[in-house]
Amino acid sequence: MFDFFKKNQKTQESEMVKPKKDPFPDYDEVKEMTIIDIRDPEDVEYYGRLPNSINIPFDEYFASKLMMLDKNKKYGIMDLRGIISDLEEAERLAKAAGLDAKALRGGFFYLTEVLNFKPIKEDE
Repeated sequence: MFDFFKKNQKTQESEMVKPKKDPFPDYDEVKEMTIIDIRDPEDVEYYGRLPNSINIPFDEYFASKLMMLDKNKKYGIMDLRGIISDLEEAERLAKAAGLDAKALRGGFFYLTEVLNFKPIKEDE
């Protein structure tokens, strides 16, 4: 009778889900990427841009603009606040275009306020 419980316990232990890697990027990881900034141009103008970023708004031309990027680089995809649905769709489109791309959870605010990347404003 006790063997049944031991076998059942082993099965449950082997089926345990391992925690995923932290979904938020770290500084060193982001520093090595070119960031695809999917914010609207108005947000880029208001909040500034990151030095290692290119602005490609998440609009009807997004997928075709991705096709022009260097496929040998690593890319991070960022929006303003890290809205998961937009980031996941943008990441899916980037990968379909043959890019090594990763959605950056937390967005612009996380990168500037937590990781301390300094935004550049065009008028500076």
